[in-house]
Amino acid sequence: MKRRMMLAAMAMVLAAPAVAAEPAEGVGVVNAIDAAKHRLNITHQAIAALKWPGMTMDFQTAPALDLSGLKPGEKIRFTLGRDAQGLYVIEAVTPETH
Repeated sequence: MKRRMMLAAMAMVLAAPAVAAEPAEGVGVVNAIDAAKHRLNITHQAIAALKWPGMTMDFQTAPALDLSGLKPGEKIRFTLGRDAQGLYVIEAVTPETH
């Protein structure tokens, strides 16, 4: 079931129309961090700019993004942009205080 949900989320990312010309922002909770692979697993709220519902998914992060200060369970605000292949990547992360 978890694998099916991740595959569905990945399909949405790959098939997502280029709705937002500017970077999109999201709010979510960090579930897991893989700093070596520049990857975060986040349960995020709906991202209206991309017409995405709330879901749990893995995100690639920009290679220069420092993930060392993040920990599982932390609520964050993140900015999504596109990489050279057109896939969404997290470009910035800040703690969500409210």
